[in-house]
Amino acid sequence: MKWFMDIHLGIPGILSFCDAKSPIGSRIYGGHLHGIGGTGFTRFRVYGMYALVLLLGSSRGRFRDKLGTDRRVQAGDLIAVFPDVPHQYGPEAGDDWNEVFIAFEGAAFEGWAAHGLSPAQPVWALEPLSEWSPRFFELLTPATSKADACGIAAKIHHLIADALAAKSLRSDAPPWLESACQALAAGAAAPSLEETARMSGLGYETFRKAFKSATGESPVRYRSRMRVSQAKMLLLRTDLSLEAIATSLGYFDPFHFSKAFKKATGCCPSAFRRREASV
Repeated sequence: MKWFMDIHLGIPGILSFCDAKSPIGSRIYGGHLHGIGGTGFTRFRVYGMYALVLLLGSSRGRFRDKLGTDRRVQAGDLIAVFPDVPHQYGPEAGDDWNEVFIAFEGAAFEGWAAHGLSPAQPVWALEPLSEWSPRFFELLTPATSKADACGIAAKIHHLIADALAAKSLRSDAPPWLESACQALAAGAAAPSLEETARMSGLGYETFRKAFKSATGESPVRYRSRMRVSQAKMLLLRTDLSLEAIATSLGYFDPFHFSKAFKKATGCCPSAFRRREASV
């Protein structure tokens, strides 16, 4: 608790949260780091969860990832970290670094990929900083019950929604991108890749290249990742059989579903369900 109070008094620190599991996701770490922070630049790091990092004060530094982003960052910039994207960020020589961050996980957060939360655009500005920073510090509030944990997760979702809305005001993303993402994330109702391209007003090859340029991944990989994300939610929130889940998401049969799920997550669907239920 002292650490929490110190953070709210402006003294840097990191909090490790032990919130109750929430069906809409859970925060894991958070904190305020001044004078230290970032990942350093000796190697790329894979975080294994989502994180939002807001730069404060007179911050300046650099962000890089293995998808090709390499740019200077400054106070008012938001850095979005993705679970499986190798990245590095922090101050360079002569820079000041001041950040507030929240790290979180849960299949529900993966649904934001269909609404603009993309590894292809991991950094954007949030203005005015005076209105955004209190919302981050509010997410460091202790949770003492499952209801509190759900409330915190809901605030993170709300923050993501507003941050993406702020990004869209100055985004150069193609106008068809969001509807294409939503179509590809529609499970068994998803149109074919060729039909999605036609709905976007493009030939398939043009669509494939433009989609990858805008999102950092191909339409095939995006659709596969969305299916696995949706499968996680169904496995956690329902008692549907593997066959029913496979059918609802457009897999050929439970065998193909299990194979794709294990390739993406490292464990089969039934093992994932047992593991998460035990937690």
